[in-house]
Amino acid sequence: ALRSKQWYQRRVRVCGGRREDEVEGCLRDHISDIKSIDCTKQVIRLVAEAHGDVHLDPVLLRACQEDISYVCPRSDHAKGQIIECLQATQKRDKSALSHTCSSMLDARLAMWSAAFKRAKEYDSALEMVDDLYQAIESSKHKHELLAYLFIAVILIVLLSFCGGRWSKPKPMSKLY
Repeated sequence: ALRSKQWYQRRVRVCGGRREDEVEGCLRDHISDIKSIDCTKQVIRLVAEAHGDVHLDPVLLRACQEDISYVCPRSDHAKGQIIECLQATQKRDKSALSHTCSSMLDARLAMWSAAFKRAKEYDSALEMVDDLYQAIESSKHKHELLAYLFIAVILIVLLSFCGGRWSKPKPMSKLY
């Protein structure tokens, strides 16, 4: 995930006094308490990444390690199928998973739900353009990126002029 210096400074307000390896989990668990929009966006990115891969959520991985090897041995680790397998197993038979894994999976499902609800608040095309602008503005290669963008726009405009003339049907009177 892309993390800014401000994001690290703001995390102390919600999860101050935690060890470095506990902060991300704390922020995920307390996403509704975060006031900063930028920090919330970063935590939503973390949650989205962890939702696809159990290895990006060490707390869930530790809680469900034995269950994963027993219930989901054939799941493809690279494609994020482990979480899907655990959820399907829990839906089918709640007692198939250990109590620790089942309760942690329930907590993670609630956290993912809250994060995705919060993400909908910030999900707009205007914010995506703003995020793109911020990323370009903070890049040390911004001049090259802007030059490529400018060239792409010019090429699209030129091709649209040429393509419009080539594809325009010719009047019958000018053919003879």
